[in-house]
Amino acid sequence: MTVLYLFRCPGSGYSLEYLFAGIRTEMATCGLQTMAVHLPHISRGVRKVWQNLRFVKQLTADVFHITGDVHYAALALPASRTILTIHDCFLLEHNRHRPLRYAVFWLLWYYLPIRRAGVVTAVSEKTRQELIHYVGRVARHVQVIPNGYDPVFKHSEKPFCHTRPTLLQIGTAAHKNVTRLVKAIEGICCTLILVGPLSSDLLSELDKRGITYRNYVDLSRADIIQLYANCDIVTFVSTYEGFGLPILEANAVGRVVLTSDRSPMREVAADAAHLVNPTDTDAIRQGVLRLIRDDRYRQRLLDNGRQNARRFTTALAVQRYREVYNDVSFAHGSTPSFS
Repeated sequence: MTVLYLFRCPGSGYSLEYLFAGIRTEMATCGLQTMAVHLPHISRGVRKVWQNLRFVKQLTADVFHITGDVHYAALALPASRTILTIHDCFLLEHNRHRPLRYAVFWLLWYYLPIRRAGVVTAVSEKTRQELIHYVGRVARHVQVIPNGYDPVFKHSEKPFCHTRPTLLQIGTAAHKNVTRLVKAIEGICCTLILVGPLSSDLLSELDKRGITYRNYVDLSRADIIQLYANCDIVTFVSTYEGFGLPILEANAVGRVVLTSDRSPMREVAADAAHLVNPTDTDAIRQGVLRLIRDDRYRQRLLDNGRQNARRFTTALAVQRYREVYNDVSFAHGSTPSFS
């Protein structure tokens, strides 16, 4: 049996690609034959979507796994042999007040792909519940398979820098809540590392607040791992997420986490992060200060983090996906290539 992993066009992001690259590597150790294909076009406009669908229709494999973000690809694949993984409902949440865009995303990215795919998975129960809310009964068969952090994120000892700690922020999109984070740390002696493009408004806010920062884009996996190893605190106070992988990556490396007291982040973090209201700038500020000043509390979170990371490994995700592949293979009349 050969499983083909279908990725969005390069340039659309990199988190999903890294996530499933780890899963694909782990699958190979189980004797599964895999392939990876990227769509040729970024999904902007009807013409590009149509060209992507024509490209997808020519692909061949025993099982197709759409790894996320290009859900509409299911419309051009054999239904019974297609697995669709949905990470969040951000496209619907973000376009609630744009009726035409909302309708297009609802139909092509969610409703029709969910109806067509043989198996649909969500990365969290929160995402599953959102799918039921947005598309109704058709989403009730969605299975939850949580993400697992890549095992390349290994524990790395580093003394905490009290005089000027380094804060690492992965992602700079609007829902990452970076503007409130910047306001919260004004006047705190620290360095903020921002991974992702910076808007003119965010650049203006950084300058206005006098924040010492460094910005990186298009980093390699090795570069990102090094940023985790070099930082003191990982900040992840998003207003919306489908999962929250940076929490686990920080747990695994051994860095303390500040994250939002919202689903699914509080479920992913459990007792291994300091939780704050992401809309309360003062709460974010007090959280940062406590993580800097309270050594015993910080160490407790770090100890809990090592345990928490074990709940969400790539191996566990692979085990669940293997079961799905087996089910699809049996349903299609094939013999699975692994047990």
